[in-house]
Amino acid sequence: MENYLAHIRRDRQPMEVQTVSEHCRSTAKYAAQALEAVSLSSCGHLAGLLHDMGKYTASFQNYLVNQIGQRGSVNHTFAGVHLLLERFFSEDAEDFSSVASEVLALAVGGHHGLFDCIDDRQKSGFQHRLVKEGTGYEEAVENFFRFCISQEELDQRFQAAQQELTPVLERILAMTSEDNTYFDDETSFYSGLLARLLLSAVIEGDRRDTAIFMTGSEFPPARNKEDLEQLWSALLSRTEEKLEALPRETPIGQARQTISDRCKQAAEQPGGVFRLNVPTGGGKTLSSLRFALAHAHRHRKQRMIFTSPLLSILDQNAKEIRTYIQDDSLILEHHSNLLQTEEDGQQLDERELLTETWESPIIITTLVQLLNTLFSGKTAAIRRFHSLCDSIIVIDEVQTVPSKMLSLFSLAVNFLAEICGATVVLCSATQPCTEQIEHPLHNPIPEIVPYEPALWEVFRRTDIRDARTMSLEQIADFALNKLEHADSLLVVCNKKRQAEQLYNLLNGQNFALFSLSASMCIAHRRDTLDKLRNALTRCAQKVVCVSTQVIEAGVDISFACVIRLAAGMDSVVQAAGRCNRSGEAGPGVLAPVYLVRCQNESLAQLPDIRKGQGATQELLSEFAAHPELYHNSLDSAEAIQYYYRALYRREDKGHHDYCIKDRPSLLSLLSRNESCTADPPYYFRQAFRTAGSLFQVFEENTTDVIVPYGEGAALIQNLNSERAEHDPIYLKTLLEQAKPYTVSLYQYQIDRLTAEHSLIPLQGGALGLNGHYLAETGFSMDESNLDFLGV
Repeated sequence: MENYLAHIRRDRQPMEVQTVSEHCRSTAKYAAQALEAVSLSSCGHLAGLLHDMGKYTASFQNYLVNQIGQRGSVNHTFAGVHLLLERFFSEDAEDFSSVASEVLALAVGGHHGLFDCIDDRQKSGFQHRLVKEGTGYEEAVENFFRFCISQEELDQRFQAAQQELTPVLERILAMTSEDNTYFDDETSFYSGLLARLLLSAVIEGDRRDTAIFMTGSEFPPARNKEDLEQLWSALLSRTEEKLEALPRETPIGQARQTISDRCKQAAEQPGGVFRLNVPTGGGKTLSSLRFALAHAHRHRKQRMIFTSPLLSILDQNAKEIRTYIQDDSLILEHHSNLLQTEEDGQQLDERELLTETWESPIIITTLVQLLNTLFSGKTAAIRRFHSLCDSIIVIDEVQTVPSKMLSLFSLAVNFLAEICGATVVLCSATQPCTEQIEHPLHNPIPEIVPYEPALWEVFRRTDIRDARTMSLEQIADFALNKLEHADSLLVVCNKKRQAEQLYNLLNGQNFALFSLSASMCIAHRRDTLDKLRNALTRCAQKVVCVSTQVIEAGVDISFACVIRLAAGMDSVVQAAGRCNRSGEAGPGVLAPVYLVRCQNESLAQLPDIRKGQGATQELLSEFAAHPELYHNSLDSAEAIQYYYRALYRREDKGHHDYCIKDRPSLLSLLSRNESCTADPPYYFRQAFRTAGSLFQVFEENTTDVIVPYGEGAALIQNLNSERAEHDPIYLKTLLEQAKPYTVSLYQYQIDRLTAEHSLIPLQGGALGLNGHYLAETGFSMDESNLDFLGV
């Protein structure tokens, strides 16, 4: 009888135990299920069996049962790596067996944290795991074969895994032409993503089985292909019924219907990468939903994932999607990381059991969460990776992918489409020219709605005009002047502080004044947008909104006039999309959008905006000299292409590879790792742990904090309760409810608020804000108002 334990529930009387064999077999089952869609189940099963093999030692049992030693002090992740490499790796292998052993070793050894194959000290992560003393390897091997599987079964399972991996590795080699300068870099990058995919399945299996045992959590069974086909069919029928009821009397309504119909027709095509280039106001959200549902039904896809760059867009898109789906149980909204988990390489942080998984049929999330899933070193993010397989991924406003990581993004999209069986839809009215970067998306990329001049002309409702350079005070005067000729005005700023100052300059006038920025939690922004829309509809008085770019992309709202502080043309076009949105100015009337350069604007910390400004200025000069080349419109396809070419000319070679000061780029660390000067016997040399720790979508160290706006105050108090401390299901529910009441704060703000005792430590590692939140503009470092929360 086995007495080697993997987990103990001490909160039960008598306490409950789970053996290592029970846990490894269950993990193997769940990991195999996670990889069924890509025909890698045998790989998942074998990696799952081996992942906790190191727990078959007296030292680990002493640590677990008798609680001797510090948390995570007993190594249990090295043994499975050691066995795989010792038994199946050979430098002389003529097939893919050695590479297969490395891929599986990475999946087994990284389930509590990535490790570097070659680190910056030239140390081999594989070799370290082979020679490390004191891990109890021999004891673990003996007990693994005694209690879990036999040596014969291990060999059989490895052969099955190798047979699955071989065609995948062959496809990876074929993805980049051998005469391509970057052949080695790109094939290594794709191989690294393959290892991440297997690791994702192991983490999923491990965390799922642990959660079931430790917390009594229940997970719904996975839907089979027949169930999915029925689900997508029902949702498509329901959606099309509602779409039929939309008005089509106006030219814009008719054009939106045409675009929607084209999307449904395109859904018949096999999967891959598509572009959905629709003018602002063209009904992109509903058209992409129709494409996704029709494509999911036609090809029996696992799930649909919709991403948005900003919470304001996500909130609006989520409302629209929910209206058409009409079943919230099918939808997961994931946009904040309130749980702060820690990685120590050997021990599970039990808070990770409460983190979001992407198992629902419909996921609505942010671009940040998608990019973290692809590149972050956090195991909670890696866990979601397998959920991208056999899915439809709709990336809204794809032009907002930071330019510093376009190479990583493009290569990952290629991998998702060609290895993971995903269909990726790149949505934007200003599509970036990814064909011009060193590591492009694979061509050709079909347009779901090909360009038609007559169809696009319907949506031309604004005239972008180049205005002069002004100080912030002059911009306020300029806004007041324009308001004399318009009933409503939107001013979009580049910085929160800029917007706050301009709001104060305009405050106290005889019009309704609103503020929108990322300083406001999503619930606050939602309420403000509702009030703003009501004010615009009532027309009782003139309306002015001062906003950062949170209002730009995808927010369904319309003003008579827009002022945009100078930025990249992608941002300018998005701001113009909030003007005369439904042609309210009258047939053929183009409403004005003014592009203003702000005097003494400090953008040292915002280099992308600064480069965008420069490229826009180059376009403006070219347009002034030859407007006919751009159809007399600054937002024409030709103008946008000129802008992106000008932008890319301003960027150094390798800029898109995610450059890091005094280090190789992230692309290098995730491929051939140019910091590696040795010649290791292994194929993998990537610095996965280093790259994962360095990856940030935006170069800012921020933390999500729950604010005392609306229900946020009560949630902060409940998250500080004894029940939240002892009831993990209640804690997860509270954290879910708290998502709309969070703002992201910089580390210097966290430090200052901590010193002022304005941050409240909450259960699950979350933080609550005491004061420093204004009803008009949201978070403010300058305003303490500590009585807001009443604590």
